[in-house]
Amino acid sequence: MGVWYAEDRPDAFLKSLHAVHGQQAYLVHATRGFVWEVTGAVVVPEVAWTPHAYNLVGFAVDAQSPPTFAQFFDGSPAHRHNRIYRLTDGVWRRVTAPGAERMRSGEAFWIYCEGASNYRGPLAVETRTRQGVLVGQGAVPVTLRNRTSFPWYPCSSMSRAGATVPLSLVVRALGEGQGEMRSVSVPRPEGAWSFELPALEAGQSLQVPLEVRTESLTRPAQASVLRVRSDVGAEVWLPVFAIRPDLEEPR
Repeated sequence: MGVWYAEDRPDAFLKSLHAVHGQQAYLVHATRGFVWEVTGAVVVPEVAWTPHAYNLVGFAVDAQSPPTFAQFFDGSPAHRHNRIYRLTDGVWRRVTAPGAERMRSGEAFWIYCEGASNYRGPLAVETRTRQGVLVGQGAVPVTLRNRTSFPWYPCSSMSRAGATVPLSLVVRALGEGQGEMRSVSVPRPEGAWSFELPALEAGQSLQVPLEVRTESLTRPAQASVLRVRSDVGAEVWLPVFAIRPDLEEPR
């Protein structure tokens, strides 16, 4: 935990917070109402829960159809309770009906953690690197896990922001021989796209191999954002990086 004081305050020298990091919640005192639009790089979600304590945390949820607190924390024994507080009209009020009250995108809550936990939500997305999805030669798997006790349908989509990384989904297809399987790359459209995935039952996982179309890269280094969401309103944003060395300018 850190604290920041404005430079014109006499106690400014006591500040211990020197940067604002992604996927972290901050409690900011404001003297008047305002809208603060935060810009920066997308980072992989990660929650460092302090056990047996209240944590100030926020989560990525669908802005139009968010989950209830009960739906979101169904897969975590450490958070299946109503020891949750949200700021309402300037007062921290307890969420008394987790099964009816919905979460909101861009909002942080004080949530008690019963013991140790690494829970990040009902939709767990795993990649080979903690920085996101790095695509190069060959297919790179992205694993989706259903951490709830009920089934839901996942969907992946590519953001429109910037020059998107040209990707293909790699599927396993039956060949002409008896039981022969082969990998087939299914190109996704240039720019933004969306792709519905098979249903995930409770506790199941699904691996989605991604492959970059290197010949379609227009820059030496290209990045975009992959959004993975479920029909219950949980979502994860992942940075996607691709490099084409032959386009690098000679030094």
